[in-house]
Amino acid sequence: MKYIVAGPSIVNDIVFADGRERKGQIGGSVFCVAGIKLWEDDCLFVSNVGPDFRRYYGRWMDANRCAYDGLRCILPHTQYTTLVYDETGLHCERSVYGQAMEKQIDALDVLTAEQIAAHCDRQTRGIYIEAGETSDIWAQLSLIREKCAAKIMWELPTSAAMQRARRSRVLETLQKTDIYSINLPEALCLFDQPDEASAIRAILELGVPCFFRVGKKGAYLLIDGRSFFAPSVTLGELVDATGCGNCSTAAALYGWCEGFDPLQTVFMANISAAYNLLQYGPYPRITENTRKDAQARLARQLCTLTP
Repeated sequence: MKYIVAGPSIVNDIVFADGRERKGQIGGSVFCVAGIKLWEDDCLFVSNVGPDFRRYYGRWMDANRCAYDGLRCILPHTQYTTLVYDETGLHCERSVYGQAMEKQIDALDVLTAEQIAAHCDRQTRGIYIEAGETSDIWAQLSLIREKCAAKIMWELPTSAAMQRARRSRVLETLQKTDIYSINLPEALCLFDQPDEASAIRAILELGVPCFFRVGKKGAYLLIDGRSFFAPSVTLGELVDATGCGNCSTAAALYGWCEGFDPLQTVFMANISAAYNLLQYGPYPRITENTRKDAQARLARQLCTLTP
């Protein structure tokens, strides 16, 4: 597989800040798969799931030609949470099955480096990992590195960035990655900075390439001491922003691994997020025509940079 997305499968009942609700929506790292699939079909989803996975995800997986090889059915049921947004765009989650079941699933839903490495080969170019800083994946990263020369991207969990007690371990883990992604509120907290400009300076000083998301404004690729910004893209009516961070982050990984220049990489990420905004959940069916349309939009965006 050229690209691997490793992360949780989650079903959400979403409560938006404006009072809207949406029940039974697929979420989690499937948004990352959609972000890459817009540009490249060769992408495998690696996740721990329950026997009910196909009931929720099957239609989307089949419509988008996704293999089931990377799924490990070890959970009593696929994670299912109520996701509640606040006015800032941040959210909290709680299991619909209660705290006891949530603890049981959390104990079982452990992704491993061995699990990821099983699907790596010399063709693997990029691996997206959604896991905490204490995951054994980081201690066993050599199992993946030995199998392939892929670039590894880490999207920080919000809690890891926002909880000061975890800061030292998070910064240590960042040094094990090839690139990471973080949003503005997370960066302000993790790097203890007052504003966007100072957060950018702190990220550049750390020296690890970063895809830095700043909400509706757009995103940056911060790399080699330089900052590359592209504004967000709008394709139509904005329905739901859930998953846009995951979607754009994974697309940025794809662009970076394929050798596109930094600004083009950010444009690609923003376009993936724009498709994600058009409906609840990930874009329903990515066809060759969808991909051609995305590529044409990218070309038009790049033309705007021509003096």
